[in-house]
Amino acid sequence: MMKKRDYRPKIHFSPEKGWMNDPNGMVYVDGEYHFFYQKYPYDTSWGPMHWGHATSRDLIHWEHQPIALYPDELGFIFSGSAVYDTQNSSEYGTNENPPIIAIYTSHHKDGLEQQSIAYSNDKGRHFEKSYLNPVIKNPGISDFRDPKAFWNPVRRCWSLVLAAQDRVFFYASQDMKNWEKTGEFGPEGNHAKGVWECPDLFPIEYKGKNVWVLVVSMTKASEDDHCKMQYFLGDFDGEKFLCTCPSDEPRWLDEGFDNYAAVTFQNAKDVLLMGWGMNWQYAAQTPTEEYCGQATLARKLSLTEVDGVLTLAAAPAGLEKFRHSSYPIENHTTIRTETFGLKISGKGDAKICLKNSVGQKLKIYVSDTKITVDRTMAGYKEFSEHFMTEKYSISTAARKKDGAWNLELVFDVSILELFAEDGVDAISTVVYPETPYDRVSWKGNLSVELYEIDA
Repeated sequence: MMKKRDYRPKIHFSPEKGWMNDPNGMVYVDGEYHFFYQKYPYDTSWGPMHWGHATSRDLIHWEHQPIALYPDELGFIFSGSAVYDTQNSSEYGTNENPPIIAIYTSHHKDGLEQQSIAYSNDKGRHFEKSYLNPVIKNPGISDFRDPKAFWNPVRRCWSLVLAAQDRVFFYASQDMKNWEKTGEFGPEGNHAKGVWECPDLFPIEYKGKNVWVLVVSMTKASEDDHCKMQYFLGDFDGEKFLCTCPSDEPRWLDEGFDNYAAVTFQNAKDVLLMGWGMNWQYAAQTPTEEYCGQATLARKLSLTEVDGVLTLAAAPAGLEKFRHSSYPIENHTTIRTETFGLKISGKGDAKICLKNSVGQKLKIYVSDTKITVDRTMAGYKEFSEHFMTEKYSISTAARKKDGAWNLELVFDVSILELFAEDGVDAISTVVYPETPYDRVSWKGNLSVELYEIDA
């Protein structure tokens, strides 16, 4: 497919070439953020999975590293995680030079999925696979994948959560090599239908206590829906997750079309999460030519109460050092950069519009009850029968707060990330304007501030 122009984002990670999807093995070691990801280096469509690798010291500027893991006799290298084994409990390193341990799904061509490990003694530049693989054998089911390892503060050992059809399993280990199953969660409560993928479990401190957050991804949240990520709040007793904050409806991490399989960095100071900024329905058809896919920005997660309900909130992370030239703007202002942010506050109904010279428009609506992002007329869309439809054009998040509202929009060439009402709602969407958006206009009583971003 001939691309219309260069759609590569400037502050969102994308592969040099080839295909990418799920983030994997995200870990912070000695001042470096390691971002591994599902990669097929030989085409812009999905193929036998490898682990790609990139590193960053600021979460904005990424350096490509050699492929970390290649397929082997056990199968493709599907999604997983990594931990910094600071106490060398695995004995794959030394106390002076602790190893990074990757645990991932080995996906055989016959469909068998098992969990394997690899270790690095040079800060993630090279990995050796364990001769013990697979370290968790398949119990006789399909869709048994995506292990996310974490430190278990109750049992003082390693634990992991992995997807098992419509639920998650928990395992524990003293050495990352020998694992025992300790529990399950799902599909009770406000569980959305569909096969679960890419789970994550992590604590967030709130009012002096840890609240545990379980995040799961699903390729189809319902027959009429698209891929989404659901979260649950509760407790971890050392063996399994317990949902202690049930809700009547599923809680979504992002209401947009283009954020999936998001997981957190192990060993980082803050709770930082990154996802795949794309959608399975049209990813392989996007007009980007030499590469396919990008990551979302890192998001710092926190908890807040909204009308007495404990709620997950997110804010873009890493931008603080690179925001500059922040100033209030008037309606119909010209924008002279493809990577920028808007901070908007208002009350009542409003419409915000990003426009380009050929009449294409990305529209955001705010009402008393909802926030909507409409990409129906936002740019080139004929590359995919799904991307063209209304079902995949209009994203809506129900407002969680009454009265005055605020938005932060981060736009980067071809991807928008919107954070609403101090981050309790988020909408991510990709667009392909045939010329850059160069104007912003609005209707409503708004205060709008624009900031530029050093890319």
